[in-house]
Amino acid sequence: MIIKSNQASNMQLKLTQLPSSEETHEMHTYYCTLCEEIFALSKHKINPRKIKLILADKCPDCGFALQKVLRCEIMKTSTEIGQVTHPKIGDPNILFKPDYRDALEIGTAATFQTDSELNLTGISQLDRTIKLQPGQFVVFHGKAAEPLSYHICVRATHPHSLDSDVIFLDGGNTFDAYAISDYAIRQQLNPEKTLARIHLSRAFTYHQLSALFNEKLSTAIRLFKARLVIISDITALYCDPDVAEQNWRETFDVFKRDIKALTTLAEKNRTLIIATNLQSRNSRMDTTLLQTAPVSAKLENHSTFIQLTLGRHPFTPQLKTRIFLDKQTLESYI
Repeated sequence: MIIKSNQASNMQLKLTQLPSSEETHEMHTYYCTLCEEIFALSKHKINPRKIKLILADKCPDCGFALQKVLRCEIMKTSTEIGQVTHPKIGDPNILFKPDYRDALEIGTAATFQTDSELNLTGISQLDRTIKLQPGQFVVFHGKAAEPLSYHICVRATHPHSLDSDVIFLDGGNTFDAYAISDYAIRQQLNPEKTLARIHLSRAFTYHQLSALFNEKLSTAIRLFKARLVIISDITALYCDPDVAEQNWRETFDVFKRDIKALTTLAEKNRTLIIATNLQSRNSRMDTTLLQTAPVSAKLENHSTFIQLTLGRHPFTPQLKTRIFLDKQTLESYI
């Protein structure tokens, strides 16, 4: 499958079929994240809308919607590989013809927004105190963390916030679709459209939750272009008495590994990962969360405010503050 440089060819090709060579050059590679079918190889950027339009928004191999699975990466390929297009595209000139309006709309993780004043929660005092950013792994402790996570989950879909799909890993069996719909209405969002942007996965054992972290989450983040991941009540399954009493040391080792993996995953994908820990079940796990997660805070409900104790933050000192509730904050949600 060697194609001489500067030739445009129509052929079916997978990522794994790209020949290796000591002499390489960088090519924009447009492919399916699920089946790795290559749609185009080019030295120049291609407007992905053209690929979606020509292929009727479906991958010719696996049939999934290109809106979800189309990806572009700059890859080093053999210099013997020139411009390549999928046979279903037909005339390659349709893609490669210069167009001043063309812009690469499918970016890598490095293109995500990192504004220091990101209005993520819509609660100015909380945003200034926590300074939540894509790329952080954050743990909120306490029962007040649950409604706050719902609020942030809905807020992340808002055009004035992240305007992103959200992945919700339900480790505590706490996900409440009715609450999400209510929050959406209060934030003047369409409940059905909001729920459609929240992708739910439930785990019933800590083994299942660990597998989601280590085997599925990275792919799901890329697939849905999610800039926010919520993990509900993260210690619940690891502290299941039936499991922990049998082999506590093994369970704790898996927990420590998974927390480190989440920290790395957030940084690598420039995705904000928020885990809630609704109650203290094990002091060693609480210590692991505090020492490993870059951001950790305790939330306590009071009649007119939330007491926030910031335990750890990369550029904010430890502090204790009150987040006062009014009509613009969480009055209706707690």
